[in-house]
Amino acid sequence: MFNKFVVDIIVDGDCRGKPLVLDTYISFFGEVDPYKGIHLPTNSLFKGRVMVFRGARGSTVGSYIIYGLKKYGTNPLCMIVSKPDPILITGTVLAEIPLFIVKNYDVFIKNISENTIILHRKGEGWVEIIG
Repeated sequence: MFNKFVVDIIVDGDCRGKPLVLDTYISFFGEVDPYKGIHLPTNSLFKGRVMVFRGARGSTVGSYIIYGLKKYGTNPLCMIVSKPDPILITGTVLAEIPLFIVKNYDVFIKNISENTIILHRKGEGWVEIIG
C-alpha cells in the first residue's frame, strides 16, 4: 500500500480527516446542498470530511455554492481532485478551502477507505494516507 501521494497545491492549508470518495465529476450548482453539506445524488455528507472526487463541472454559480459551504459551516476539510476547473479553483480560493490535485488519482482512491485518515500539512507537496 502506498501511503504518500504527490499533489499540486492550488489552495494550501492543513487538512486531516476521513475521506468521502465521490469518484465522479460534481456540479456544485444543483448537486450540492450548501446548507447541509450534502452531495444530493448520493445523499453523502461531506461536512467535516476530506472530499475526494474527479473534478467539477457545470455552472459558474458553483463558485458561489462553494463559498456558501464555508459561510454556512458545512464545507469539507479540503478537496482532493484529479482535474480542477476554473469554477472549482475560484470557489476554493474565495472560501479558503484547501484544494489539491493528486497525481495518480486512480491509484490514490484504491488505497483509501472510509476507515483511513488523509493528512496534508501546509507547505508539503503530498497527502498521506494513515491507517
